[in-house]
Amino acid sequence: MQGRSTRWSRALTGVAAAVALVAGTATPAEAAVPTVRERSSAVVTADGLPTVQVDGVVWTQVVVGGTVYAAGDFTTARPAGAAPKTSTTARRNLLAYNLSTGKLTTTFKPAALNGQVKALAVSGDRTTIFAGGDFTLVGSSKRLRFAAFDAKTGALRKAAPAFNTRVNALAVVGSNVYVGGWFTRVGTTARSRVAAVNGTTGKLTSWAPKPSGAVNALVATPDQKKVVIGGGFDKIGTTAARGMGAVDVTTGKVKPWRINTVVRDYGSKSAILSLTADADTVYGSGYAYGGGNFEGAFAANPADGSVKWLQDCHGDTYGVAPIGELVYVVGHAHTCQNIGGFPEATKRQWYRALVVSKKAAGTVATNAQPGAHYGNFAGQPAPALSSWFPELTPGTFTGTSQSAWSVVGNATYVAAAGEFTAVNGKPQQGLVRFAVRTAIRTPGQGPLLTDASTAPVLRQQPAGVVVEARTNADRDQRLLSYAVVRRERRADGTDGPGVAVGTPKTAASDFWNRLTLSWTDSTVEPGRVYRYEVAVTDADGHRVTSPTTEISTPTSTTSTPTGDG
Repeated sequence: MQGRSTRWSRALTGVAAAVALVAGTATPAEAAVPTVRERSSAVVTADGLPTVQVDGVVWTQVVVGGTVYAAGDFTTARPAGAAPKTSTTARRNLLAYNLSTGKLTTTFKPAALNGQVKALAVSGDRTTIFAGGDFTLVGSSKRLRFAAFDAKTGALRKAAPAFNTRVNALAVVGSNVYVGGWFTRVGTTARSRVAAVNGTTGKLTSWAPKPSGAVNALVATPDQKKVVIGGGFDKIGTTAARGMGAVDVTTGKVKPWRINTVVRDYGSKSAILSLTADADTVYGSGYAYGGGNFEGAFAANPADGSVKWLQDCHGDTYGVAPIGELVYVVGHAHTCQNIGGFPEATKRQWYRALVVSKKAAGTVATNAQPGAHYGNFAGQPAPALSSWFPELTPGTFTGTSQSAWSVVGNATYVAAAGEFTAVNGKPQQGLVRFAVRTAIRTPGQGPLLTDASTAPVLRQQPAGVVVEARTNADRDQRLLSYAVVRRERRADGTDGPGVAVGTPKTAASDFWNRLTLSWTDSTVEPGRVYRYEVAVTDADGHRVTSPTTEISTPTSTTSTPTGDG
């Protein structure tokens, strides 16, 4: 408990300082900035559920019914709770697990892939899993960076197109698999980083757009008439397309994609990193360092790519999962102030998983953070954050100090994957699930802080002792209940029984903007020593208690502050 409290206290101290620095009068563009929402019953809790683990990194996932297929760069799987290198099962770079139980699916046993997997997709009939990456062998069978597997058994299927270098992205439309990456040839035929092959035979089609640089992401629009391409390029053919563009699914002809004139992530140090879609929206994410202007997630109209909203949270953003009226996002956001969320802390903190509303809830604020790669999107539509902040401990496998690289899910579960080593301080490597409270009764997180910042500040006033206390923080609940308890210090050094002061108060606050609550204890007697503490309870009954603060009441009325708060 103390370790948890200390870590969050340090983070909140830096954030509080940042809030003080940026406080001021809102500009007209900021007037409609969204407010953070209480976690609804549709949002999963921050409790990490027991899930099979891996010994490396998971880059990509896909959900098929009740099964999650996960792929990346790893050699073994092990059960939840097992320490590294114990109770392992061989699974090289591709596995499946049950979304409801978190247990490894033992019937899906693909042969070992000799290189990392960067992309997964599923056939329209849900019977075939397609994989792309850096591998050249599946077991002893030659598969040059593309392979197809039976979704039930993992048996290798026939399709074997040969890509001359990495595959980063896959999307399925009808019988075709659309492929994106770094490659310049498929077999002996030239292709400029994108191609389409028949999912059954592996035969190359005539579809041949020409993005000018690396491709990281592909998605078909909901009507299946266009493929949206994302990466670090600045053109498709001769048409300007900074970081992303849309092309016809049959001809490859470039189609309007208006958001690429607003979000411009391209070049050697900026790119679009992910794309996905639901029934009426295309979503994506990116990063910017040199040449780009946007970090966060975005939503676009599939008809023409016009902006639906921008989740202008600074920090590389790796994956997006639209689920119902919510959109889950993973990356390493360090400020969401431009959409009404947490500001930049004086000592930078990263938040690895977030959730926002599917619909716009306001507009982006004027950007005040310096840096040429942080664009000013003031007035653009923005979604609202919900109070959901699980803690994912960064891993070391890739050397980039990242946590989650991928997120998927359904109405009941959300699955995050990457290279994290713990969730909310509990060891859990590479894969984790979260669930809505109505589906599974999870233990809950509870209020986080018990450090000195939570101790009450006491002031002697003519009306009695004024007790002031700062609100606490919780990973997935803004509304917490606060009750003050007083105990009289006896002459023998022991405390008397607890006495409630006033009535409990319920308050909503965020970890970056802790409020101050106040009570007046009018029942104290002169010449006594009293000790006060604050008990904080969440809706699930989790309770923490602050350190105590002591005050000696005078024999005559004075006004004396006590305690450092």
